[in-house]
Amino acid sequence: MAVGWLSRLAMRGPATVFPALGMHGEEALYRLAREPGITLVDTPRHATILLVAGGVPPHFHDSLRRVHDQLPAPFAALWYRSEPLLELQQPGSGKMDDLAALPDTIMDTCRRLMAGEQDTASRLLSDTPPHPWQGLGDDGHGGEGMMGGVPYGRPMAMPPTPDLRDGLALDILTFRLGPFFPLWPAGLEAEVTLQGDIVQQFSVLSAPYPRALPRVFLEAQKGPVAIAELERKRIRYHMRAFFHALRLAHLPDLARRALVLAEQCDSQPVEKLSKRFRAFERALARRGFFALYLPQGGTLDSEQSRTLKGFAARAAGVEDDVRQADEGYRRLGFSVLTQQAGDVPARWRQRLMEVEQSLGLIARAQQKGTVTAVTDVVELPHGAGSADGLLESLLPGLEWSEALATLASLDLAEVSPWPCP
Repeated sequence: MAVGWLSRLAMRGPATVFPALGMHGEEALYRLAREPGITLVDTPRHATILLVAGGVPPHFHDSLRRVHDQLPAPFAALWYRSEPLLELQQPGSGKMDDLAALPDTIMDTCRRLMAGEQDTASRLLSDTPPHPWQGLGDDGHGGEGMMGGVPYGRPMAMPPTPDLRDGLALDILTFRLGPFFPLWPAGLEAEVTLQGDIVQQFSVLSAPYPRALPRVFLEAQKGPVAIAELERKRIRYHMRAFFHALRLAHLPDLARRALVLAEQCDSQPVEKLSKRFRAFERALARRGFFALYLPQGGTLDSEQSRTLKGFAARAAGVEDDVRQADEGYRRLGFSVLTQQAGDVPARWRQRLMEVEQSLGLIARAQQKGTVTAVTDVVELPHGAGSADGLLESLLPGLEWSEALATLASLDLAEVSPWPCP
């Protein structure tokens, strides 16, 4: 097959990947985000490769089929530690388990597609609207009369209702988002009602997948573990959270920098980690992350803070941290850090403060070989509270961008009983 100049041009560019994350699929995302030959995109319409990473529950298979069919041809689907959909379970379906080989496999598949050496994937759904156009107007157009009917399952614009914020009369739009929306936690599915860009209603249909934590947090519930190792994993967790927030803020270079710092937590000397973390903090300030990209909203009240626990509660002034009761931490001079605002910027500042605190704890714990003394309960990096009903009360009234930033600042997933793979 002849290769046109457009195909040759596409072969020189990065492989565009839409990640559809299942359970325990985050490691693939973090690995690909550091790869210079790969670009992660936020919509399947801009991707050549659909990467399904982690197990996808059967009740999400129809959603996955709709995502699959939105990629423009030529495209391919790869399945990392995930079972292909039933109609795609055949030899050469693109299933793989080797994380180290994943980037090369993606780039090679993309090159073969562009060169015409590999056929594009087949569509899984019929090319018909999922909802028929119901009703016809006076002149044969959709709807009864001028306003009635339901074209393609989407109601016609109805008489507007008062706006929550400024009283402007705007039409309302209700839609479902998730569970593969890449800008919020994997597995989260919600029905959203917007009026203009203001969230009127937010109803959670499916909670995020349980989040797997490093094995050391589970081991700490069974016996003493080295505090230095525990705090290194805590830093890694928070820096990965910054990756998501900076990606949402369209600061991809800083997002990648946060991720690189996260992946260095296990191997770098603490002095070098501290130096790079301070440089990262200065970069956040220079780029105006707090001043330009974070809304002054998403504030938790006292009841919400105490229910959610963890760093989010401490960002709202709640002095709740299991480490203060641990003799090992007390010998290292641990004290609970808090703020008062309880809003989105406060939660990210709280994470930065706690990362800096963890760096100091690592330095002192390494010198003394300090281990944990409390084993029945462990302070997890994202807290151990419940987020049931939180978004339904917190997000209405916010602009859509503010709602996404608020979601990114919270950890809503429950803890998985299994450690990170």
